[in-house]
Amino acid sequence: MRRLLALALIATMAIGVIGFAQVGSSPDNPIYMLLVPSTEGATVEEVGTAIAQAIYNLTGLYIVASLQADYTAMIEAFAASDGDTFGLPTTDQYIRIFDRTNGNVSPRLGSERYGYPWYYASIYAHRDSGFTTLEDLDGKVWIYNDTGSTSGYVFPNMVFEQLGLEFSSTVTSGGHTNSMVALIEGQGDFCTGYGSAPAPPAGCDLKWDFGDDPELWLWDRWNNDLFRPEFRGTCLDLRRAVRKTYDFDTVLRDIAVVWNIGPIPNDCLAFGPDFPVDIADRIVEAIKTHIATEEGAALWGDPNFYEWTAVADIDDSFYDGYREILGLPIPER
Repeated sequence: MRRLLALALIATMAIGVIGFAQVGSSPDNPIYMLLVPSTEGATVEEVGTAIAQAIYNLTGLYIVASLQADYTAMIEAFAASDGDTFGLPTTDQYIRIFDRTNGNVSPRLGSERYGYPWYYASIYAHRDSGFTTLEDLDGKVWIYNDTGSTSGYVFPNMVFEQLGLEFSSTVTSGGHTNSMVALIEGQGDFCTGYGSAPAPPAGCDLKWDFGDDPELWLWDRWNNDLFRPEFRGTCLDLRRAVRKTYDFDTVLRDIAVVWNIGPIPNDCLAFGPDFPVDIADRIVEAIKTHIATEEGAALWGDPNFYEWTAVADIDDSFYDGYREILGLPIPER
């Protein structure tokens, strides 16, 4: 009788252990890493899978990289999750996830791109378009990636509405890179997408600040041409994403940055509702370690992924300035 009771107790304990297995402890109980298709979907998924494997190698946690169909799907997947999900939402997505989950979301790492914790929305057009002001865009064809994109749509649209601009039509491309391709191929008059500060030429220790010439060190406005290679800086904005498809010098000669809107705090690493803090801590440390390696830098910094070059610790207050711009209340903490 005692033996039967002991066996029953062991069985009950085993069921309890299985029933409460730590999330990420096996392929049958994985952690989901949500990815937004902001650039090239295939590349985002491929790189995300490699990053998930790297995190597993560092932590032993089983992680599934999950490319979302669009920006809205990312928000809904976060909101529907229960202790098993983290992801890399854009700035506007994070704000919407915060709202959908009543604040039950935790941003832990803010991305940095080439030393900047912020980016901006850029308006791109053919140099021969003659566009020099935002008002010149009225009545034209606007190309953007997705209505949920902070730099591709939300910020530009806010400014366009304030100015009363209207467009003859719009083209939804599905991704930042696709927007640039559509512009190059003449499917619209201008496109909006992420902007990044140009890097100075070798030997120059100056740093670009928001409000400077958007093509500083790239476009010689006196001679109306690119600076010679030995005097030229490095283009790090959306045009760079198509450099493997098109001749890059030709793209820079043909496509200009008309205007910048921002700045905008960078996207982040955030954990969904009720995600275990101890496991989140392990993932955060693994990502800090991984992005500092040569392999990790190449993956995170891929222009057709999210082009993260470093990360920094943040909390929800990082996005209060963005809330103020949108007229949203600052949460009580």
